[in-house]
Formats: sequence, structure tokens, C-alpha cells
Amino acid sequence: MPRNLFFRSLLIPGFLLILLACSGDEKPPGDLIPQDKMAKILADIHVAEAQVTNMQLRSLDSSVMVYGELQKKIWKKYKVDTLLYRKSYSFYTSHPAYLTEIYDQVEKNLEIREKKKQIKL
Repeated sequence: MPRNLFFRSLLIPGFLLILLACSGDEKPPGDLIPQDKMAKILADIHVAEAQVTNMQLRSLDSSVMVYGELQKKIWKKYKVDTLLYRKSYSFYTSHPAYLTEIYDQVEKNLEIREKKKQIKL
């Protein structure tokens, strides 16, 4: 399966769930992660998830530990913490228009990284 199709296949189930969510015309609060930064974080998260999957670790515990370490690197790289990420993610997933814009950018970010062969955190 070509990588572009792989990344798109990750997005489709998420979008279907999001489209079912309620949305309003509410603007994002100022204390959230900005959309462009959120797109970069989500791109790194999807790459981290793929890396852990490709490791084919035998136990779920090992996968969770490895992913946890990769996630810590992502938080440090973008200077965010789990609480801020969850608050931002919660807002964006409950507002599909914003999340669609973010995932359009995630897809572009991943395509650029793939072309440059820079799929690293």
C-alpha cells in the first residue's frame, strides 16, 4: 500500500467519528495549542504510532512504554504537556471544521516529510 494511502486510511475513521460530533461556531479559546502547531504535533504522533507498530513488539506493555517515551519527546519538542494537549484535542475534536483544517495540514506535513525522507521525531 503506498504511504499516501496509508496515511489517508488513518484519517478516514477519525473523520467519520468527528463528523458525527456536534459543532458550533465557537472560536478556539486563547489557551489552546494553535492549529498550525497542533498539526505538527499530530503529524509526529502519527509517525510515532507507526514506528511502534513497525517494531512489532510482542507485548502491549512494551508498545505502551516505547510509545510513552516517544510521546515525551514530542511534548518536549513542542513545549506542551499532556494536559494542554488533551484540552486542545478535546476542543478540536468537538469542532469538526477546525479539525478538518488541522488534518489537511497534517496530511501536507506528512507528505512533505515523506518526500524529504524525514520521518523522524
